[in-house]
Amino acid sequence: MPSRTTGVGTAVPLIAIAVWQLLSSSGLLDYEYLPSPREVLSALVSLARTGELAADVTHTLGVALAASAITLTVGGALGLTIGLFATVRGCVMASIDFLRTIPAVCLVPVAVLMLGPAATTELTLAVYAALWPMLLTTAAGVAAVSPRQYDVARMLHLSRAATLRKIVVPAVLPAWLVGARLSAVITLLVAIVAEMVMYPRGLGGGLVESLNALAPARMWAYALVCGVIGYALNGTLRHAVRLVQPGDPAVAGGQVAVTAAPAAAQPVTPPHGLLPVVALLVVWQITADGDSWSLPPPAVWLTALRRMGADGTLAPALTQTLTTFLLGLACAAVVGAAAGAMIGASRRMDRALTPAIDFLAAVPGAALVPVVVLVVGPTQLSGVLAVALVAYWPILLNTAMAMRTVPAVRLEMSRTLGLAPLPRWTKVVIPSLVPGILLGTRVAAAIALIITLLVDIFGPGAGVGRLLLESQQRFDAAAAWGLLLVMGIFGYLASACLAWIARRATKVWQP
Repeated sequence: MPSRTTGVGTAVPLIAIAVWQLLSSSGLLDYEYLPSPREVLSALVSLARTGELAADVTHTLGVALAASAITLTVGGALGLTIGLFATVRGCVMASIDFLRTIPAVCLVPVAVLMLGPAATTELTLAVYAALWPMLLTTAAGVAAVSPRQYDVARMLHLSRAATLRKIVVPAVLPAWLVGARLSAVITLLVAIVAEMVMYPRGLGGGLVESLNALAPARMWAYALVCGVIGYALNGTLRHAVRLVQPGDPAVAGGQVAVTAAPAAAQPVTPPHGLLPVVALLVVWQITADGDSWSLPPPAVWLTALRRMGADGTLAPALTQTLTTFLLGLACAAVVGAAAGAMIGASRRMDRALTPAIDFLAAVPGAALVPVVVLVVGPTQLSGVLAVALVAYWPILLNTAMAMRTVPAVRLEMSRTLGLAPLPRWTKVVIPSLVPGILLGTRVAAAIALIITLLVDIFGPGAGVGRLLLESQQRFDAAAAWGLLLVMGIFGYLASACLAWIARRATKVWQP
C-alpha cells in the first residue's frame, strides 16, 4: 500500500506539469508572465551554471540556520523558565502574545534604521520572529508535565537540578522539537521577507530582482527552489519529531502539526500580562531622546500618526490593508475548509493529492507574492489572491486532519438514525470540523497579515506596507514605529478575536 500511495501521489504533479507544458507548447496557454515548465527549468539551469543560485541559497540558508541555532537555545531556555513558574506565565503571556503578533515586515524599517541594511539585521529579524513559537511550545510542554512526576521526584529526594534534568527536560523534549520545527520554518520565511524588502541578496533578493526585470522564468525558478528548500527542511524536522514521538497522530499529520501547534499551545491569557509591554513603553518615553533618529519616544510616534492622519495618508492605507487581509482570509477559509473536508473524506483523493499538498504548503509564502503580482498585475485583486493562496494551506490541512479523525461511532449512529446526507453533514460532520477549521484560520491569520503587507509593497502600493517602506526611505523612524504599533495592536486584536470566536463556536457547535 505505501508504494501504491507514493506512486499515485507522485503521478498527480507529474501529470499536471505535463499538461501545463502541453498547453504552453500548443499555444493554448500563451501568456507572457506564465512561462512553461521547460522555460522555468532552463532558467534554473542558467542560474545554477552562473553560480548565482548557489550564492543565493547559501546566503539564505546560512541566515536561517544561524537564526535557528540561536532560537533553539534562547527560546528553549526562556520557555523552560516561563513554564516552570505559573506566576511568571500570568505576568508575561499577554505581552508575549502582543509581541509575537507583530508582522515581521513591520519590523524591517525600524531594524534598518537601527542596524542598517546588513546581514546582521536580517539575522536579528529572523531570530525575533522565530523566538516566540520556540518559547511558547517549550513553556506549554513544561506546564503540561504531570504533578505526579514532581511527586515522584520529591519521594526520591531529588534536588531541583536533578528534577529538571531527569524529569522535566525529557518530558518537554517532544514539545521542544515541535517548536524547533516551527522556528526553523519561520526563520526561512523571515529571511526571504527581509531580503525582499531591505537586503538585495539571497533568494528573496533574487525574487525581487526577477520581478523588477520582468523575468518570469527566473522568478518561477527562484520560487521553485524556495519550495524545495522548505519541503526538505520540513521533512527533515518532521522525521526528527517522529523519532521522538513515534505513532503520535499529531506528528503523523505532517504539515498539520506544523501549522496547528502554535495556536493549539496558546491558553487564554489574563490582560494584566500586558503590563511588561506598558512598562517598557513608559520607561522608553521617560529615557529616550526626543531628537533620536532611530529610537524616538512613543509620544513622537503618536505625533507622526496624527500627522499621517491629518494629511490623509493613514486612513486610506489602513482601509486598503484591512480590506485585502479580510477578503483574502475569508476566501482562504471558505475554499480551504471545503477542500480539506473533501480530501479528508476520500482516501483515494488523499493518497493522490497529499504529496503535492505537502510540497505546496512548504513553499514560503513570501516567495509566492512576486509570482502572483506579476501574473495577475499590481492590483488589489492580486493582493487578495496572494493572501488567499498562502493562507489557504493551514486551513485545508487542519480541516483535512479533523475530517480524518471524525469518530466513526458518530457516523454510524447517524446512519442508524436514518439521517440523509445533508442532515448528517450539518448535524454530525460540520460540528466535528469546526475546531479544526477555526484552528487553521487562527494560524492562517498571522501568515495572511505578513503577506498583506508584502503585497502592499510589491503590489498596488496603497497600503500600510508601502507607508512603512516610505518611512524607511525618508529616515522617518517615528512614522515607522507608529505604524508598527498600529499593526501590532491590530494583530493582537485579530488573534484575540479569532480565539474568542473559536471558544464560542466550539461551545455552540458541539456535535
